[in-house]
Amino acid sequence: MSLDYLTLDLRYDINSDQFKVGGNVNRNGITELVETFLRGQMGAGKDDSKPNEKDVYHIQLRWYPENDRIEVSCDTGNKGLRDGILMLYLRENLD
Repeated sequence: MSLDYLTLDLRYDINSDQFKVGGNVNRNGITELVETFLRGQMGAGKDDSKPNEKDVYHIQLRWYPENDRIEVSCDTGNKGLRDGILMLYLRENLD
């Protein structure tokens, strides 16, 4: 039985500057998924929403291989904060 989508769950603890990673995407897939998502956000425009102030942020990416679509859910309150956390993850985890 195949899954309809693959999931990446990132939790970022701002106080310890640590990431916890979960989901069913392999290590190489994580990097590709995050990079592809961020490329798709370029030119999306400014987000004036007020960022949520939290100690731990949760971002979930879901990739649907059937149509190569990526969906995101997060509790950051602001796309700039969300994308900044994703860029920080990439910077710290690229080989």
